[in-house]
Amino acid sequence: MKARLTLVILPLAVFITAAAIAAGNEKAPSKLRELDYLGGDWQCKGTAFAFGDQPKHAVVATVKGAWILNGMWLDMHYNETKTKANPHPFDVRGFFGYDPEKKKLVLGSLENDGGYSTESSSGWEGDSIVFTGPNHMGGMTANGKDTWTKISKTKLTYSFEIEDKGAWTKLIEETCTR
Repeated sequence: MKARLTLVILPLAVFITAAAIAAGNEKAPSKLRELDYLGGDWQCKGTAFAFGDQPKHAVVATVKGAWILNGMWLDMHYNETKTKANPHPFDVRGFFGYDPEKKKLVLGSLENDGGYSTESSSGWEGDSIVFTGPNHMGGMTANGKDTWTKISKTKLTYSFEIEDKGAWTKLIEETCTR
């Protein structure tokens, strides 16, 4: 009887322990809450600077950000409006999360032109948060830098730059409002 009881209790204890560990792992790290400001809906206007065969032009975009997958990822959907000046608008999905090994916020993005990036950040420094890392686009790889700066609860600026031979070149600059 004791052996049978052990055969039932031991697996049950292992199952309960595993479930408790799994439940603890599902909890989003507090560092992720730093990204709450970027969530929600934004309307953006700005300038895309000349790069490659694309001339300088005005951009208008919407951004929708929502927490997904048990609150572990902030899904940001950036969608530019097609205009005469911008006949090939960007459509980008960015996924912000947290890497507990590196103890950094992370950003992975996918673009409608086949480009993608993997970047990281230590978090907000004052009113700005900067993500840097490799960006793969148009058959090349370059370090990219995405910067968001808080202006108010309802307004921010955004810029994207790439590194070329040690110098940063700004590709886009926008002001966004809720």
